[in-house]
Amino acid sequence: MPGLTRAGRVAALTALLGTLVAGSAMAQTMIVGNDEKVGRDENGKSVQREPGHDTLSVVDISKPEAPVVVATIPLQNTISGPPTNLAIHPSGEFALVANSLNAEPDGEKWKNVPDNRVFVVDLKQNPPKIVGTVEAGKQPSGMAISPKGDLAIVANRADGSLSVLAINGKNDVKVTDTVSVGAPGDQVSAVAITPDGKRALAAKSNANKIALLTIDGGKVT
Repeated sequence: MPGLTRAGRVAALTALLGTLVAGSAMAQTMIVGNDEKVGRDENGKSVQREPGHDTLSVVDISKPEAPVVVATIPLQNTISGPPTNLAIHPSGEFALVANSLNAEPDGEKWKNVPDNRVFVVDLKQNPPKIVGTVEAGKQPSGMAISPKGDLAIVANRADGSLSVLAINGKNDVKVTDTVSVGAPGDQVSAVAITPDGKRALAAKSNANKIALLTIDGGKVT
């Protein structure tokens, strides 16, 4: 895809998957997280770069054979680990983007430390605009939005927990609960909501387990 870095192309796959699972309302749009903090040196070794250059691209895929980047805005994000931290609301009007890691100084180099922010991005503005920031748990990673669009669940990789977000439009997204599903070492990294919106599955990658949850209105157990 022209105009995207290698990291962006990796993230694009995940954004497309997130788009497809949420329904037909979003079938014409893909969002791409471009993580510019990680690169390769002349020997192909991974190197950490200074932060502050990440972006989010909005891609029109109404013609799948000729996708077009319609906007790119500055937005902190990361593709470290399974890059599943992007989700488009079923309405197609806005998206949630979790910033899993921040880069901080480590002597003359940089190191990644867990962040806790989930950004709400209005996709209908030109250019798209961040309209809200929600504080989830430590290292928010995989996320899923319910089919009705009134609830989102965010997997907090470094906490062993899930953040439950109530959604009442793009200007009203807030954390209503935190559900513990394991120890921080379990690395709760991904979550999916069933099509009927009544169950959720959360992957605990280091524990080799899946947590099964019940969704009753806005309550997740």
